[in-house]
Amino acid sequence: MRPSLPTALLLAILLSACNLLYKPEVQQGDPLTPEMIAALKPGMTKRQVRLLLGSPPVNDVFHPDRWDYLYSVGKAGEPIPPPPRLTLYFKDDALVRAEGELAPEALKESGNTPAETSAPDNGGKKTAP
Repeated sequence: MRPSLPTALLLAILLSACNLLYKPEVQQGDPLTPEMIAALKPGMTKRQVRLLLGSPPVNDVFHPDRWDYLYSVGKAGEPIPPPPRLTLYFKDDALVRAEGELAPEALKESGNTPAETSAPDNGGKKTAP
């Protein structure tokens, strides 16, 4: 028995409506709990930070001493608001500072160390005032 044209159209409409009713949740990154962020301390090694927070989801080969942590959840096909971020900076394998909405206060303040705010070495060349 062959289905009629209206029956086939109705079946096609019902099957296409399945996508409108259910939109899967899309998760990007790993959630960071307040306890995890509070445990971050200046001077921690990269290995200690990785054990505490996990590997950073954003890895930049041009800036190996900068780790970015992002976490967002949204519905497929819907706009996702910008996620809160945590950016960690290392110097000589030690955590020196953090930026972003999730950064702990102890690491925000420690970013102004004399070694980081000093003028760059220009190789002994004189510069115009």
